[in-house]
Parts: sequence; C-alpha cells; structure tokens
Amino acid sequence: MLNRRFLREKTLQAIYAFYQGGSDDARVAEKNMVFGAHKLYELYIRLASVIVELSNFAQHRIDEGKQKYRPTEQEKNPNLRFVQNRLIEQIRTNPVFISKFNDYKISWKNEEELFRKMYQIMLKSASYQNYMNDSESSYEKDKAFVCGFLKRKISNNSNLYHYFEEQNMFWADDFDNVAFWLLKSLKNAEENSEILLSEDQFIGTEDLNFAQKLFQQTVLHGDEYTPVIEKYLTADWEIERTPLIDTLIMKMAIAEMCNFPTIPVKVTLNEYIEIIKQFSTEKSRVFVNGLLNKLSEDYVKEGKIKKSGRGLIDS
Repeated sequence: MLNRRFLREKTLQAIYAFYQGGSDDARVAEKNMVFGAHKLYELYIRLASVIVELSNFAQHRIDEGKQKYRPTEQEKNPNLRFVQNRLIEQIRTNPVFISKFNDYKISWKNEEELFRKMYQIMLKSASYQNYMNDSESSYEKDKAFVCGFLKRKISNNSNLYHYFEEQNMFWADDFDNVAFWLLKSLKNAEENSEILLSEDQFIGTEDLNFAQKLFQQTVLHGDEYTPVIEKYLTADWEIERTPLIDTLIMKMAIAEMCNFPTIPVKVTLNEYIEIIKQFSTEKSRVFVNGLLNKLSEDYVKEGKIKKSGRGLIDS
C-alpha cells in the first residue's frame, strides 16, 4: 500500500532529521523511520474507527430519542439506514479491525463533542438526506454514502485533523495520505469479504526494505557523493551554499541509481524531480534536474550504474 514515492519522501525526511540533529547514530534515525511507517498503520485503523464511532453516536441519539417522556413519531420509529449501514458493520466486525482496535487501546469516550459536531455536519448534508430517503437499499449504496462522506467531510474535518495532530505530531503530515488509502480500501470492498488491509499488506516487507536500504546507502556513502556533486556544480552554485535538502535529494538519487539494479535510471530521475518540486524551489528543480541527468549519463558510460532485469540490462 505504501507506494515508493511516499517511501522516498519519508526516507528523505529521516535523512534530513539525521543530518540536522547532528546525531552520530544512524541506526536510531533508521529505527525511527521504520517506527513511523508502522504508526501510519495505526492512523489507518484509527480513521476507520472514526466511521464506526460516528455510527455508534447516531445509535446513541436514537436510543435517547426513544427514552424521552413524549417521543415524536419520528423518534419512536427512526430511520435506521445509517446505523445499519452494511459497510460500517463490515468494518466493525472485521477481525483485523477488532484486533488492532484493542491493541492500540482506541477509545473515543472523551471526544463526544468532536462526534457531535461531525454528526451535525452529516445530518445537514444533502448526500445524507438523499441516502436516508432513498427508496432502495443496497450494499453498494451503503458503500457509496460512506466513501463519499469520508472523502468530502471526514478527510477535510479540521477538528479531526487537529485531534490527530495532538495525538502524534507526525500524523498531521500524513493525514491526507492515510485518509486516501482508507478510502481506497473501502471503495474496493465487497460484501462478505475482508475490508481492511492487514499491517503486512499496508506496510509491505519489500517496500520497507527498499526504504531502509535507501537510507543506509545514502548515509553510508553520503560523504563520498559530496565531491561527486561538486564536480558537476556550475560557477553559480557552491556545495556550501546549496540548501541541505537539495544536496540530500541528489545524494539519495545517486545512491538509488547505483544500488538498486532493478529500478530504471529514468524512473529514479523522474521520482526525485517530483520530490524536489515538493521540498524545494523551482530554481533548485531546474538545477538538480540538469545535474542528475548529466551525472547519470556519465555514470552509465563509466559502468558505475549497472541495471539488471528484463529490459534493463545495459540501459
């Protein structure tokens, strides 16, 4: 589930923190990076639990209405479509969800105000009204409503965002990505099937190994890459004046080109140009793009970059 672009970005952040922190222990920095990846899965489960808790909150309001001294006709015979939503029940009874919900000790009992506001937003939405008043009921319609509400209201809820930011400062940066991955899981769901990814599916061993190796090779050979980069600098750029983030992106790209024989050079170059768009300036993007292209061409000619695999040999 964690794609390579995301893993490259997380590796860059870990390497940047390592250099900025002045720590001599790269193992600690790498361990923190891996720990952070696993914490993303916790956020994935916690976001799923928000949907379940919103259903629980709605059921509680229905129960309160029935217990009134003089309940209205609507309170006596409430519309149960949302609280009986098949997709939500699928999440609630999912073995992976139950196990991780308990492991993470998730509890929303002190967050009633958060869910009251979310519930009010839902009640006022046109999609909710249409869903509740639809004459036809089906699993696909249940799924469509939950996915739509997750995409339009939950993932954009500032109160929920700040709640998770308070729980873990790093979750704020990853909130949108994890919400997208949860949405993808729910959209792919089928009735009477597994609905959520296991931790092993979410954080693939191969992908995590990729991130660890990239971190290790960049840190291990970082000093060796400094004079290599200096060799390709123009008169307008000096290594001392080059932003640290730009330098690290170039070192990571060199490490990947030289140490991952199954990843095409073009893929590596394209990935790091996209990354520098996010983390640096337009001027840096043009400069780094030109430097890495020239360096990669020379490295291929000198035999320092060797690719193996179908369509990659001698490329």
